[in-house]
Amino acid sequence: MKRIFALIVAVILIVGSVCAYAEPPSGGPGGGQLPQGGPGGEMGNPPDGMGGPGGSNEKAEGVIGSWSSGGSEDYEYSAALYVTAEGIDEEKSSTERIASGAYDASSSDGIVIEDTQSGDNGIIVVDANYAISNVNISLLTDADGSDTCDFSGRGSAIAVYGSQANVTVEDSTLHTAGVATMPVFADDGATLTIKNSTLQSDGGTLNADYLNTPDQALMVAPPWILGIMGTSRCTNMMGDNTTTNVIDSETSAGAWAVLSTDAGSDMVLNVYDSSLTLNNADESAAAPLQAEGGQISQTLDNPYTVNYGSGYGTYAIGNAVETFAGATINVGTYATIFTGGSATYTALEAGETYELKNSAGETTATYTATEDKATEIHSDTFGFMVHQGSNAIALEKGTVVDSGYATFLVKSGSSNETLTATVDDATITNGGVLIQVMDNDDTTNGGMMDADDPENTNGGSQNFKPYHTEDAGFNTDAASAGSTAQTFTFTNGEYTGNIYNASGSDGLEGTTLSVTFGEGADYSGAIACTSAIHVTYEGSVAVKDNGGTAFDDADEAATFAAQYQNTSFTIEEYWSIGQVANLVNDNGANAVHVTLTDDAVWTVLDTSLIASLTLEGSARVIVPESVTLTVGGVEYTNCTLTEQDL
Repeated sequence: MKRIFALIVAVILIVGSVCAYAEPPSGGPGGGQLPQGGPGGEMGNPPDGMGGPGGSNEKAEGVIGSWSSGGSEDYEYSAALYVTAEGIDEEKSSTERIASGAYDASSSDGIVIEDTQSGDNGIIVVDANYAISNVNISLLTDADGSDTCDFSGRGSAIAVYGSQANVTVEDSTLHTAGVATMPVFADDGATLTIKNSTLQSDGGTLNADYLNTPDQALMVAPPWILGIMGTSRCTNMMGDNTTTNVIDSETSAGAWAVLSTDAGSDMVLNVYDSSLTLNNADESAAAPLQAEGGQISQTLDNPYTVNYGSGYGTYAIGNAVETFAGATINVGTYATIFTGGSATYTALEAGETYELKNSAGETTATYTATEDKATEIHSDTFGFMVHQGSNAIALEKGTVVDSGYATFLVKSGSSNETLTATVDDATITNGGVLIQVMDNDDTTNGGMMDADDPENTNGGSQNFKPYHTEDAGFNTDAASAGSTAQTFTFTNGEYTGNIYNASGSDGLEGTTLSVTFGEGADYSGAIACTSAIHVTYEGSVAVKDNGGTAFDDADEAATFAAQYQNTSFTIEEYWSIGQVANLVNDNGANAVHVTLTDDAVWTVLDTSLIASLTLEGSARVIVPESVTLTVGGVEYTNCTLTEQDL
């Protein structure tokens, strides 16, 4: 269905009348760089001044949410139960699909819906208060992405729309299968609260014609340059001021995303005492990603996702605010992707009552904890990825972050990206890298297809080039400094893993990295400005086996690069995005500033190169005999530095 309208929508998108980029791409659409922000979805911010995420002041026939960029068939809903502020809309309800249970204008109880028809909805609620309890909705379809839409909510088990909608789903089971077929969808200022329920989305197999794109009018799989793949989102939240609360529930998806947030602004996600899990770690055992002959029909198994499926737990975009209290996040690639949002990962205290608020500060639900419970994050690959907009991360109160590779992956230089992160009383383990700042490979991988590319059969320059290329060897050329800065503060904990700033090493502007260790912080690792190259899976394992340490010898680095650098890879190896090795290198634009206050300690474990070092109070830096720390051109070794030494 979406393919039918591709040419029309592409023309509208390209001229910018529907979708606004955060900044125009160089050379215009198709000009060789990825649009800064994409068409208002996962790759960037929603359009401004165009009537909300949908991009028009007047909604087309059938549009009941914030998004109106698709074809008309995206809004041809077929719901078993369609509820509005006036009650049940009998004309729009196919109640014969309800096998059992009771329902009226204010609530549903015990409803059972079992449907295999692609594109059918279970329950739709528009601008109404509605209570849904003890329901069992099973939409196990073979949808291939041609007649379902997780931006309009078509094909979702429960879809909620409108600022007057306040819907509770309790003690229920929602299970879906098929591309873009979700258990839950919330949009356009709605409030949705899920309690004591199980939500599972299995995904499906894409139609063979699908090409990877950030264009919402076409997208039914994630942009591959995020380093993820899949066809399954458990939930999606869109529109302005929409709120989703998840309490005492289990949520899971096959691969792509568990609790997603997309085009809109000021959305709020509150997750209390709930789990988020990505399944399908073994891609070969799941349904094929795409039908034979498609762009990713031959996608190789992701070697990094050994426990969980490819993708993310949540997405933070459009000034979204997300809170995780006593949550468990099990993912193959990232806990959260940040594109202009904030998230707090914290703990529950037994007996404490919490107020779950919306963007206006109003309480939308309350929760009383029955046990002390910290948030735990388990990721096969990275902890968090930040690549656009202004972002904030807070880890506190015993939060556990266990990732196979870098904890914080910060991609900078193409979209005015900034991050402020505070880490207090957290337990962090990783593959040897605590913070990796690098050039944004959203852009450096080649960007968008040309409009006349013979492979670009979707009809425009809105599709990603399905390959990445880079020059061989570490780039040690001088770079230009940008105005952005990444800021981290660590307190009250023992922290390990190296910290590297490789921005500016691939043609983009460099960014400043400032790291502070405060009261109670004990850090062990290397900190340096560096140059980075993409590496093969075998190369990433070699880096990890070496403790994530950067090379400090150019000849050794060149030998490694000759064996392991990933100078060219395709969409079929999407998981190579973000995997890099480092060479200690000051390019003039990747300054690292380090501050220690109170009683903080930094034990330097390997070659470190920073622009400045500030010590306050009783803070100290321990530099062993075999290690060199260079600060602003001054070398230190076999010493302990205190405030009096600087």
